[in-house]
Amino acid sequence: MSSRTTVPEVCQPGATTASGDYSYPKETGGSSGCRSSGSSSSRPCIVPRQHSSKRSSFEAGTPSSTGTSPGPWQGSSLHGRANSRRYGKWPPAGNSPNCNGNSNLSRSSSQQLSLSRGQSSSGRCFTWPAYMDQQQLQQAMKRGQVFRAKFRANAANRTEGFCTLEGLPSDLLVRGDVNQNRAMEGDEVAVMPFKLHDWFKVYKESSKLAELGLLPEGEADPLLVAEKLSQLAIAANDADKLAAAQSPWHAVGNPAAALEHLGDLLRTRPDMRVTGRIVSILEPSLRRDAIVGVIVDPATALAAAAAASSSGSSPSPPAAAAAAALASGVYHGCLFLVPLDPRLPQGVLTPAVVAELPEALRDEAFAVDVTSRTFVACRITDWPASSPLPLVEVRQSLGPSGDIDAGTAALLTAEGVKDQDFPLEVYACLPKVPWSMPPAEVATRADFTSWRIFSIDPITARDLDDALSIQPLPGGRWRMGVHIADVAAFVKPNTPLDDEAQIRGTSVYLVQKVIPMLPRLLCEQLCSLQPGDLRFAFSIVWEMGHDGHIYKEWAGRSIINSCAKLAYPMVQQIIEGCFDPNRWQTQLYNGATWEQVIFDSLALHGIASHLRAARFANGSLRLNNTKLHFALDTGGNPVSASPYVQSEANHLVEEFMLLANMRVAAKIAWAFPKHALLRRHPPPSDRKLAEFKAAAEALGVSVDVSTAAALQRSLTALSKACRDQATQEVMTLLATKPMLLAQYFCTNEAPDPATWRHYALATDLYTHFTSPIRRYPDVIVHRLLQAALDLSKQLQEPDNADLVTAPMAEHAELPASAPPADTATAATTAAANASDAVPDASSSSAGSLAAEAAASQRLDAKARSGPSSSTADSDTLWEQAEADDAVAAPREAASEALLKQHQLPDVITMAKIAKHSNETKLSARMVSDGSLRLYLCIMLKQAPKVSWAVVTSVGGDKFFTVYLPEFGCEARMYLNLMGVPLAGSWDGTSQTLTISTGHLAAQQPAGFAANGDVVDNPMTTDAEQQLTQQQEEQQQVQRQEMLLNSPKFNLKIWLECLPNGVLNPSHIPCAELPSQVQQFSRIPVVVGTYLNKITCHPEDVSPKLWVPCGAQAQQVETIANQAATAQMHPSVMAYENLIED
Repeated sequence: MSSRTTVPEVCQPGATTASGDYSYPKETGGSSGCRSSGSSSSRPCIVPRQHSSKRSSFEAGTPSSTGTSPGPWQGSSLHGRANSRRYGKWPPAGNSPNCNGNSNLSRSSSQQLSLSRGQSSSGRCFTWPAYMDQQQLQQAMKRGQVFRAKFRANAANRTEGFCTLEGLPSDLLVRGDVNQNRAMEGDEVAVMPFKLHDWFKVYKESSKLAELGLLPEGEADPLLVAEKLSQLAIAANDADKLAAAQSPWHAVGNPAAALEHLGDLLRTRPDMRVTGRIVSILEPSLRRDAIVGVIVDPATALAAAAAASSSGSSPSPPAAAAAAALASGVYHGCLFLVPLDPRLPQGVLTPAVVAELPEALRDEAFAVDVTSRTFVACRITDWPASSPLPLVEVRQSLGPSGDIDAGTAALLTAEGVKDQDFPLEVYACLPKVPWSMPPAEVATRADFTSWRIFSIDPITARDLDDALSIQPLPGGRWRMGVHIADVAAFVKPNTPLDDEAQIRGTSVYLVQKVIPMLPRLLCEQLCSLQPGDLRFAFSIVWEMGHDGHIYKEWAGRSIINSCAKLAYPMVQQIIEGCFDPNRWQTQLYNGATWEQVIFDSLALHGIASHLRAARFANGSLRLNNTKLHFALDTGGNPVSASPYVQSEANHLVEEFMLLANMRVAAKIAWAFPKHALLRRHPPPSDRKLAEFKAAAEALGVSVDVSTAAALQRSLTALSKACRDQATQEVMTLLATKPMLLAQYFCTNEAPDPATWRHYALATDLYTHFTSPIRRYPDVIVHRLLQAALDLSKQLQEPDNADLVTAPMAEHAELPASAPPADTATAATTAAANASDAVPDASSSSAGSLAAEAAASQRLDAKARSGPSSSTADSDTLWEQAEADDAVAAPREAASEALLKQHQLPDVITMAKIAKHSNETKLSARMVSDGSLRLYLCIMLKQAPKVSWAVVTSVGGDKFFTVYLPEFGCEARMYLNLMGVPLAGSWDGTSQTLTISTGHLAAQQPAGFAANGDVVDNPMTTDAEQQLTQQQEEQQQVQRQEMLLNSPKFNLKIWLECLPNGVLNPSHIPCAELPSQVQQFSRIPVVVGTYLNKITCHPEDVSPKLWVPCGAQAQQVETIANQAATAQMHPSVMAYENLIED
């Protein structure tokens, strides 16, 4: 859709100063004296997200007629930018996206409409603050006055935004639309902190700290000091001293020192939060190119936005301006986009864009009584300084809301996940079939085809990344092998196949399907380690003791022939001693017998249990969150759901994959200390850990959160103190909330190796090596590892080749399993085993991965005592690290040559690959979680279910939050939305809410429901709608009695109208009133699905208190029978993912 008409300036009284600069209102959190200046920015194009092959004609941004000149990326087309997104060739940061600093728009826009009817009595018009120009911005960032950060919006309140600044104990808070200044979720922004006296005080924390005497007083309080210095500067009429007093971090002169100063201030006053404003959009979020939502009339959209805002508060200047524009007719002929993601703004479809919509879509926008709306994907074409809302155009229709296929398409589009077939140039890179191994390649690889190797995966897995082998050696040791699909043998650098894999970044797992990163010929056939077929692999082989201690190590490319594809339930039965091969349709190859496979599985389990015990003894942390798998009927619809339980078989595979990843990380970090692609996990939020500690103390358990190991020990103790499994899950959930996401990074980005550490795994070095079929970073790591092995060969280091040729022992006894890793006894035993098993110096090889681990981990001998892994030969390794300095110079020269030989990216490009991989991994996770939620909501919409809930927090006499163990999710429950008359009485001393029968009273703004439902639209002025208003109001009341998040919801009517009743297989009794609710209380609830009134889409689960209401609940046997006979899907999702995924 190429036609675009700009929305006129929207007038708002008192919005601008005489000079045209915006005066920040106090309610937004900014200072009334804070103004931004500078020329307006031009309108660049948005980074394409590869959402669809369909493209609108808005291919490139055009500089505004009066703005700054476009940045180096502003003139490139969408197609050109898509081709440039390999190896990090992203555009550099530029000016703000699709925003002009004044009302003059690009020449490609159609003529601007008249503004006369939109003006207020004062004649002033709303205008967004101007962004800083490039020169001002660069100077401010160099001085530590402005910082680069990623903007995040609060889904519960979009007017609250956050920016994480490294080194600060809490996020910078951006309050109010004006201070956010058109920033959107995911934008890279330039943010300027406000002065000290404009920071936000968390009064609950302030009161608590004051009671404990932990707030600074007098000269120790930075706020009081700033106030005194400000008064002295004002008296002396010294502007420089005044600025330094109000913003003391400005005086330090550089970003690092400024951040350190800000961090010190926050640590001195932990009850304060830095606030600030956005002064530029450095890199626009990819979400701007794909906003998924529904199209409605302007009145309905703005009414929903007003209802979603904080009740009782005055509208923000942009919202007030939009309402004034609606009343004055400025939006005549326009339609609005209401996004599914509450973090994103609404958008305006101008009359020219509306004219190109299908007639059915235009009619649907004005329909009142609809049960479904059409999902559309839109993109922002412009956001002028004169418009409260961005201008959008429709890219494609995705299907009706409430439908699984359309809901899935909406998830994929919103997250930028490609679900299209691979381009022809990608298929041209694939080998011809039937494929055979090239003899020249075979000659360079180790031949392991005679080894008994098998894979262990979920039942539905087809992309088999990894396989294991184990063989007894003389002397009671074992030859343990991890064999990973050699994807890099097929995906060559600088090819269209490599480009496509990098853009996709990862395979995406949904409930019903997998969207692969690679063509299926590779991921399901030629690369997948299918049994009975010769396959290329990258193998790591260890000489290992029964306790998991490593004595020797070999790594290299190999050829394998797997003898079996085992599934987790099969191996679990082997471990439990109840395996019957006749119950499984699994074929064995290469002459292997079930007796041999069972022996190998038990041997692997025995060693894995010791590795696991040693890992937890060393400080590793495990936080298991509930995931669901579904039973689907023949039409693919969900019938039932149950938690997916990880077993010892999962742990078996996990331990060897973790070990391989750690060892490979050590090798590539040793070989390429500036080019390695690693994965780190920063420590959790101290503030949120304190909240978790307080929750644990409510159970009478003291929690130590000082380290990951201490937290793990506390969780173990806590699990014993909890009354039941559900409460344990709640505590795990609370412990998970403070955790930050693990991130890929290039070591050149972090010169201090102390920042490379992985918190949850308690290891200094970690990477991803074991899943190259479904993760692009693993492909890069495979290339790095081969280059590192070539480096060792050039330096003539021993490679332990004798390990792979050593003869097997004729007889062996199975290694005994270690005690459970989550007990104190296990930790003590593992620590003792690790200390007793350290070999002498002769047993370690200078060419082994373990030897290089010391060199890569060495920070400072005085500060560090050695590697954290319990399998490292610590004394020998540190001696090797000292000797390594002698070969540092020749190694560095050889490393550079090998990086070029293997066509590995430079450090800048590697950093961009890491960043892009983080983004694609997060998007894939959001899609997977969204798919689970979609199926759960569809299931509960068809058949609500009675279940137990555990209270996680109580918010006074209005609401409380619960955790639903059966479904693995949290939900907030409001007393006035329960559907029955209830009253709450709050006792702050005992932190108890007493619920009793009462009167149902909805405290909502006039005309709006709590979830944005329009009860009686006060903005509607259309004559035809007024004629049928009484009939529509009656229909709305009937509908809202059935809407679970409506103030008029009626539990009795809802239960009576359910065609299939509710399921209550456990015969959970109703709650007795009055009832007392505290944290960790168990309450009965009936769980249904909340349908958003605007989008008509299942949005989330909605529990209601299960109380007598005059309606007899029924359990429908037909649904129960369907659930029992439906085909079970443990989901195609990769539940074998590592703990930090």
